[in-house]
Amino acid sequence: MRQLEAFTLGKKFGHPETNEDSLVVMPNMGYAVIDGVTDRNGTRYGGMLSGQYASRTVQRAIEVFLLAQGQRDKPELQFQGAQHFVDYLGAAIHAGYVEHGALAAVEADWKLRGGCTVMAAMLIGDRLEVVAVGDSGIRINGHDTLQVLKPLDDVTAILRREAWHYFAALGHSIQECDKFSSAMTWQGTQNQLSGAVTANPEIVATIETRALTACRAHLPAVPEHELLLLIQHGIAHGQGKFQNITEPVLGYGGIDGFAVPNRYVESRSYALADIETIELFSDGYFKPGTGFGVASWEAAFDEVEAEDIHKIGRYMSTKGTTASQLTDDRSYLGVRLK
Repeated sequence: MRQLEAFTLGKKFGHPETNEDSLVVMPNMGYAVIDGVTDRNGTRYGGMLSGQYASRTVQRAIEVFLLAQGQRDKPELQFQGAQHFVDYLGAAIHAGYVEHGALAAVEADWKLRGGCTVMAAMLIGDRLEVVAVGDSGIRINGHDTLQVLKPLDDVTAILRREAWHYFAALGHSIQECDKFSSAMTWQGTQNQLSGAVTANPEIVATIETRALTACRAHLPAVPEHELLLLIQHGIAHGQGKFQNITEPVLGYGGIDGFAVPNRYVESRSYALADIETIELFSDGYFKPGTGFGVASWEAAFDEVEAEDIHKIGRYMSTKGTTASQLTDDRSYLGVRLK
């Protein structure tokens, strides 16, 4: 290894301890970026919100796994393919539920589960083995990029965009547009707090119609009932019904302590001799850096913020940057081998 650069920053201003991203940095052994799923209801394990707990648990599990490579007395921890590795990470979170006496509760209610994405790059013998679940990414040698973005996020991002523009047209302030569109996106149109502006039946009907029309145009192959489930029930009440389920068109994978179908496990294998640079990143970067290193990726981040700070334009998202926080946690890890 000739060079290593790493950077991670939580989205909440003044509260770096809430960062749900984690990094694994073990030179000449392996590297990973892990992105904890934002907690839905305040559930904590080990003093951490569920997404951060899942992220830190998987971080530790990967470190243990990498240290075990080549040890004959630990055959169960030797690399045996992508699915085996992902199952191992899920088992670590599952063991955490057991340790905290929460297994029955998380089996009954997906909203209580911790979850995360992972992008791992492991040096196994003369190979670089890449394993991914979710939307964290990797770029090899500056051009070969793997990042699986889920269309499901486009539905809730469109809902937020349509709500934001609707309230802006009514003359609401930017702060109110952020607040109201966030409430729609997070809770869904049918779960708004009674008496709130966003609970007005006429407003709900209008935003539902606008969001559904835009989603049909953007994702014509997705059944309407899947679009409506997300629009009406949002991230907090609807999204989990698609995780690690293969039947829906909008299904997606996440490591949450339960089985991850092979359909959602991505893997690549490279000859290590062909690798010059490895760059891993979380989805807090909406645009890649033009070159290797933190400075390049931070410049790309600044460009996105300057163009679309609210994330309702080219970089539409389920969240935007506000006075209290950035759009998302973000992490970058770059390794130059040659």
